[in-house]
Amino acid sequence: MRIPTVAIVGKPNVGKSSLFNRLIRKRKAIVAEEPGVTRDINYEDLVIGQLRCRIADSAGYAPGREGIIVRTRELNRKLIAEASLIIFVCDIAGIERGDHDVAEVIRKSGKPSILVVNKADKNNYKDNIYDFFELGLGEPIALSAMHGRNVEMLLDRIGEYIDRENKLAPSERFPCIPVAIVGKPNVGKSSLLNMLTDSERSLVHSEPGTTRDAVDDTFDYGGYTFKLTDTAGIRRQGKMDNIEFYSLTRTRKAVKDSSVALLVLESPKGITNLDKKIASIIATEQRGLVIVANKWDLMPEGSSSEEFSRDLFYYFPHISYAEIVPISAHTGYNKKKLLKNIIKVYNNYYRQIKTNDLNQVITQLFLRGNRVKYGYQKHFAPPVFEFFIKSAEKSNQNFKKYIGNTLREEFEFTGVPLDIRLRVR
Repeated sequence: MRIPTVAIVGKPNVGKSSLFNRLIRKRKAIVAEEPGVTRDINYEDLVIGQLRCRIADSAGYAPGREGIIVRTRELNRKLIAEASLIIFVCDIAGIERGDHDVAEVIRKSGKPSILVVNKADKNNYKDNIYDFFELGLGEPIALSAMHGRNVEMLLDRIGEYIDRENKLAPSERFPCIPVAIVGKPNVGKSSLLNMLTDSERSLVHSEPGTTRDAVDDTFDYGGYTFKLTDTAGIRRQGKMDNIEFYSLTRTRKAVKDSSVALLVLESPKGITNLDKKIASIIATEQRGLVIVANKWDLMPEGSSSEEFSRDLFYYFPHISYAEIVPISAHTGYNKKKLLKNIIKVYNNYYRQIKTNDLNQVITQLFLRGNRVKYGYQKHFAPPVFEFFIKSAEKSNQNFKKYIGNTLREEFEFTGVPLDIRLRVR
């Protein structure tokens, strides 16, 4: 696995080299009040716990046509292209045109970034921190490279990114999709596992509750490795013995450890309250969701998957984002369709929208006098968005739904819960 590069960028004299020295815990980069002291790219290994990256200190990104300025600007652009993560440093005294220029370069690069507001040594500028949201690069960290204030917070954020890139990377680097198969007893979860893996890995019997422990199996399809976990059927709380209680605990863990959950329903028997309770576990954990309408071969002739979907979402609107696939674990009907939908939901779960693309869509929205000023995607897996709005109205819940529906129309988020957060600015 390659070691990720974390680039420190910003206009001249904002404290990039001071921050570099503070992070690596030694005085390697020259620090002076005179702007433009740093001209070359300084690299140093940085270890955060058991994680490792290369931290890079860059020359100040400045406008101008002089030879050295043009050259350092080229080096900056190459560093940003090389970097896995960008730390964008500003001065808490205020935003200048140069900050906007650097922010634009970062946005166009599409690289993940952490916005740092340096020189927060006193409370004199504490209100200035909110101005930096207008750069459209997320929530800033106010710190002091000179005195070490909040530098640990920055290290934690860098560590979270490296850990996520290493362990939860998108499919092209680690194409392993953890999938939990959940549902009430006797809906065909074990038959589904056996069908998907072309094996008899899981015991199948007509008696409800045959599966007691979580059963894992892996197989390859479409350039991905699927890790399936067949879980015990979840019963109503009052009907559980000790074994079933521990089975429920393992089922919850399987959902938590998954990226995509398959909620298996018994199509001919329709939808039950117990199905709704199981769906709420998946929704609470904010996992990708594919609803598997099993035993479709036993449905009355002329049954429509569209009608089944309408009934399902009428009773369970809180999971209306889910993908629904009618299948037969017995005959293998729609096996490939199910696998393709799992891949789609998995990729949507890790989808990241560029801040510029997001704001082009979202700042056009109005509802009862309220509007979005700007916003950004705070996390992925699941996708979390934070938007700054004009005022705190009673209609904010409706505004959240409006924003969420717009995101689903403009970007591909089928099968994925969206966490929409509003902040008044």
